[in-house]
Amino acid sequence: MEEESSRLTKVVAVGVVAAALGIAGIAVTGCGSDDENNPANDALENVQSQVDSVQSAVSSAATSVQEQAESVQSEAQDQAESVQSQIQTETQSNGGSSPRY
Repeated sequence: MEEESSRLTKVVAVGVVAAALGIAGIAVTGCGSDDENNPANDALENVQSQVDSVQSAVSSAATSVQEQAESVQSEAQDQAESVQSQIQTETQSNGGSSPRY
């Protein structure tokens, strides 16, 4: 579970960086010339496109990690409830004394 949390933290950090790069790219593009044949504009558009792709990938990864974390948590809860039920059943079948393992 701790590993999942660490992975989610890293994914979110990458997302923040990607978002910052995206904002910087938009700001720089807004300051440039409107010349469509300008290589600098082409380069910035390319970078912006890559940033958009990274943001999409980070969002998808964050969703996946969140779903995995929820699944692990649910499985752990189910197992804990199963063990508690087994202990209760064993205790009742032993006339109230603790089970011997």
